[in-house]
Amino acid sequence: MKSDHLLNALTQQELVQLLDALFTVLSPELQEQAIAQLDENTQQTVRQILVASSSAASTEASAPPVSLAKQAQTWSELWQAWDDIVSEASEEDGKYIIQEADWEQPYFDATTFSEDLEGVAAQMRSLLQTAFEHELTPNDGFIEPLLEVESAISEGLEDWMEVTDGLYLANHITYCLLQWEWFVAQEQEQNAFQFARHIRTCELQFEEIELDSDALFDFFTQLSEADQRCILTGLTTDRESSFWQQTLGDTTSHWHQLYLHLLEQYAPDRYLDNLRKTIPQQWENGLPIIAALLVEQNYAESLTVIQETIHSLLESTRGQGNWTPEAALLIATSGFYYEGQQTSAGRLLHNYQQTAQGLNQTDRANALQIQQIAIEHWFDWSAMFNAFADIPLAKPTHQALFTSWRNLVARRTKPHSGGGYGRTESVDSWWVPWLIDSVADPQKGASWFQQQISQWLTQLPGDQHQLGENYDFLRLLTKDVTNIQNKGNPEYPQFYQVVINPKGYITENDRSRQDYLKQYAPADLFKQVMDYWEKHLHNFVPKPESASKSDYTNHAKWMVALKELSPKNYEILLAQWRRDHQRRSNLWKAMKQRGLS
Repeated sequence: MKSDHLLNALTQQELVQLLDALFTVLSPELQEQAIAQLDENTQQTVRQILVASSSAASTEASAPPVSLAKQAQTWSELWQAWDDIVSEASEEDGKYIIQEADWEQPYFDATTFSEDLEGVAAQMRSLLQTAFEHELTPNDGFIEPLLEVESAISEGLEDWMEVTDGLYLANHITYCLLQWEWFVAQEQEQNAFQFARHIRTCELQFEEIELDSDALFDFFTQLSEADQRCILTGLTTDRESSFWQQTLGDTTSHWHQLYLHLLEQYAPDRYLDNLRKTIPQQWENGLPIIAALLVEQNYAESLTVIQETIHSLLESTRGQGNWTPEAALLIATSGFYYEGQQTSAGRLLHNYQQTAQGLNQTDRANALQIQQIAIEHWFDWSAMFNAFADIPLAKPTHQALFTSWRNLVARRTKPHSGGGYGRTESVDSWWVPWLIDSVADPQKGASWFQQQISQWLTQLPGDQHQLGENYDFLRLLTKDVTNIQNKGNPEYPQFYQVVINPKGYITENDRSRQDYLKQYAPADLFKQVMDYWEKHLHNFVPKPESASKSDYTNHAKWMVALKELSPKNYEILLAQWRRDHQRRSNLWKAMKQRGLS
């Protein structure tokens, strides 16, 4: 046929030009005669396109109609792309088998594989309803193809190779699976709970595949209110069954999260009771329960739930088991690993303070006010000193909480660069705790701190092997006094970057610490510190014989720093190197590259 010849001979752009020319010269009557020879769906599509293209009201944003045949073709092509990805995954030398280095074992790249399938599913979403209603080929949904994915990958991998982290489906694939099965459920007149049970059954069929939790939660919560109530009724009735019990009791499960959401929306009287059972698994779940009890002014029960919540918090953060607000700061006792957790802890402490006030526990309420300030501002020395000065506490409580804060600051400021030499015994008494003590205790004050730090500097050994943790304490002090003295423009920039490495000593309380150090330190502290380095820095320069694979880059950097700070000691050490290491050609090459001879 002529049309076949045209398809073979012309590009798509040339065919577009031909059709435009034909529609331009053909009268409306002839156009209609031609269109009438097409099947009904194609006729409808062509007429819609012609009307839209001639309408002044049409906009570029409106999607043009697509014929059923074209959609069927696209659907088939997308499934072919899906099959090609699965086929590639089953190849033992395919693109999804990754080997980082020759000596490392290859592994299956599940992330890239899932991302590739996700790209296909993203294009399928808009075709789902058409494909289901018109039974476009293939018409099997997504459960069987995903089971085939597991089978293909399992059969394609070597016996010793595993999909170690599972196959996590992303949003589009999960949505496609759910939407298709929802179409099936509606066609079979199943209710929403039967549909939910079916989806859970499908999940249990998978060995490696996991649905996207957010996509599943969003899908079910966007169903009608009647459907959501139906699911809630079914889950409530069957929650103790072997089928649902485990997943509904797991706070990390999307089914658990869905159930609690449905309870909160449609059965709030039962929501808090169910939430309380989860506190041992997720301590933050105690917060809404405590808030509700405080509204009722049920302080006794609020205290009970607070204790349950704190116990769970301490368990989850490996904190001390017998914590009380008067004994230690919660932020010091528990390690909060992200901001959201710290914010939740602040809410818990605020609720605890309200409860203590309701129970007329004044000292505890005041201690909890300190606790809340510490959660937000532990690194702000001024805020903490003011809190301890202004909030009345019993003397033992004041001493315990202040010591807890002091130790927290010292612990979080203490460098852990691993750069110390020789002995690595822990040093508990050092200049940051001294500074805090001198501020807090008027009897000590600036004179005591000045005496302590000057004596410490005087007694520091010049031998790198004897410094231990004091090496990093000295570098931190050097960073601080340099910032105070030069306001970000170090007098010895090479020394500052190479030896002190200021980026490795950034802490949350830098500003507060330096502000108080400026007030309390000896006027000549910068000179004392730099005198130490000028006198002893040559002992810290890495020895050429310790170089790894004849790489002397770091040695040359340290020599540049030494030359800048102590030219005489540089010349002495350089002469020693020339005598002892004249045959290390790579050493002298590295020195030359740094402008040293």
